Amino acid sequence: MLLFFISLCGFASAVAHRSVDPLVSVLAREFSVPVATAALVSSAYALPYALGQPVLGPIGDAFGKGRLLAICLTILTLTLIALPFVQGFESMLMLRFIGGLAAGGTIPVALALIGDNFPAQERQVAIARFVAFALIGQILASSLAGIAAEFIDWRSFFYAGACVTGIAALGAAFKLCEPNGIDVAPMRLSQAYAGYGMIFRNPKSWLCYGTVFIEAIAVFGLLPYVGDILESNQLGGPKEAGFIIAGIGLGGILYSFIIALLIRHLSRVALMAWGGGLGALGLIGFLALPGWLVLFSLITLLGFGFGMLHNSIQTEVSSLAPHARSAAFSAHAFSFFMGQALGPIFFGFGLQHVGLTKTLLVHGLLLAAVGCGAAILFSRQSRELL
Repeated sequence: MLLFFISLCGFASAVAHRSVDPLVSVLAREFSVPVATAALVSSAYALPYALGQPVLGPIGDAFGKGRLLAICLTILTLTLIALPFVQGFESMLMLRFIGGLAAGGTIPVALALIGDNFPAQERQVAIARFVAFALIGQILASSLAGIAAEFIDWRSFFYAGACVTGIAALGAAFKLCEPNGIDVAPMRLSQAYAGYGMIFRNPKSWLCYGTVFIEAIAVFGLLPYVGDILESNQLGGPKEAGFIIAGIGLGGILYSFIIALLIRHLSRVALMAWGGGLGALGLIGFLALPGWLVLFSLITLLGFGFGMLHNSIQTEVSSLAPHARSAAFSAHAFSFFMGQALGPIFFGFGLQHVGLTKTLLVHGLLLAAVGCGAAILFSRQSRELL
């Protein structure tokens, strides 16, 4: 039951995050801005999410992870309630910025709670289950937001998102006590910040955070442009874009279903290498533009490979500094969401200057390289620690 309420927080955060990706082309028309400018709604959420991590992680360790989750989800709910009423693109960016800052205290803190409450031998599966919930939220947000934009109004989905995050805020407030049902002992923020020193003294930390930064650039640069690519090639609109973007979540869920089987036969570093390779195939296959249903399958493959790589890194992060897990996962989220914020910017630059084909090739090859590179470097680190 504890894992359910923790996962509900991840589900709600994902709903808030991915609800705008299928709407980029719609927002460009609504506010009379270029598509590359409209795509900044994704970066405007991811960037403050990342920048808030150095503060939010130690706050969770010092004052209680459950309390921080409840506060952050409440603020996120208020931003979603306000989004349907915006009259200008700048107001939308501001609300997304505030929402991203608040959301920064959700998934990393929830992952730290899993680390606190699940022993090491159960942790990778528990994290995968949590991520599966978040990915279901991502699937629903992407697909339903696209459908709402096409058949009702693009603003309508944010009301549903506010209901979800509000319920999660109540769940965090009443059900997510600190480990063993006891509040954490008072701790000064200076002591909590000392956890960062402990984290970065571990040589694996730089490898964990560098890997997720590059991985996020490679994987998430494409998503805000899916709708425009479909429309430009007469393959669909917001509805089809929503379904295709949801594929990355479906791939992650499929991975979570078979992770227990995979870890019996593959080492963690093997999962990293295979994940980077499969994800790269999904990205590069997008070049064929064979139709939106096949594109959905390719993005699902990308999501499956991403799940293999990302879940393996998350498990490594959970053991970097057991007494500063919120800080460790917040540093992880900082790196990951900085990559997510920069990904659409780099992808848009590539589209404008070298075209879709070369841009997708670069991102696909980058993902393959980071998966194989992480596998090699983590293997070397493990041998050196023996």
